[in-house]
Amino acid sequence: MFKQLQDMALFTVVVEAGSFTVAAKRVGLPKSSVSQRISHLEQQLGLRLLMRTTRQLSLTFAGERYLIHCREMLQAAERAERSLEELKASVSGRLRITAPAGLAVTLLAPIVTDFQEQYPEVSIEVYVSDTVTDLVAAGFDIGIRTGKPRDSSLIGRFLGHYPRRLVASEGYLSQRDEIIHPSQLASYSCITHRAWSECTLRKGKSVFHWSASSRHITDNLLYARQCAISGGGIALLPAFLATDGIEQGLLVPVLEDWQAESNELYLVYPERKLNTSAQERLIETVMRHPLVAAHSTKR
Repeated sequence: MFKQLQDMALFTVVVEAGSFTVAAKRVGLPKSSVSQRISHLEQQLGLRLLMRTTRQLSLTFAGERYLIHCREMLQAAERAERSLEELKASVSGRLRITAPAGLAVTLLAPIVTDFQEQYPEVSIEVYVSDTVTDLVAAGFDIGIRTGKPRDSSLIGRFLGHYPRRLVASEGYLSQRDEIIHPSQLASYSCITHRAWSECTLRKGKSVFHWSASSRHITDNLLYARQCAISGGGIALLPAFLATDGIEQGLLVPVLEDWQAESNELYLVYPERKLNTSAQERLIETVMRHPLVAAHSTKR
């Protein structure tokens, strides 16, 4: 089929050139190759398209009918190319983004809002999930990920180190002995994110490797946060999810003297060579947005 589409285009060039010789020069092929391909096309169709003489070419009735559709095909290809040129030249079109729930709510939502105010011609589809999906296979233009992407086909832009904090409700902690060392965490109820079942805690030169309980596991940090607020136990949350709750008195820091290792966040997207203008502008907006700097510690 693809070769036939090429031969349809070649047939149109031959007709418009008026000779195999001129057509061959235009497409950069030997005259014999052009003639053979048109003959092969006629054999495939089972009808003669051109009447050949030593001096000129003329269309058969079938050739006239076929030429109409060949030209329509080429015009459609030209329209398609023009539409993409317009897409490259203007900030418009559609972008599909994926991000974990916590980041989508606290970071991505205001960034996307600011972006659309500046570029109203761009439609945005945001898929919120803590499950890591194959960006290319799922058709996403941009994703926010924890950790540097391992896929070599993806570009990873470092967003920063995002601190994490152990928190619980005051009501939950008030019913138990004061917790002063990470080793005590084993006797407390913990709401554990599936990807964060282990964590390193540091206090000066002291290091404690904590393996969280598997009694209550989730794949959503917003759920873990709400469970902690509701008195369900201790949760390890990124600072951007914990800070507001602490300031509002809904959460209390646990083991403040012990620093949990931070998260590295990356903006990821497929190879940058063929990105649309809209995608490039969104990447720039994310990287330069004040919220990115506010929630992270830059290297």
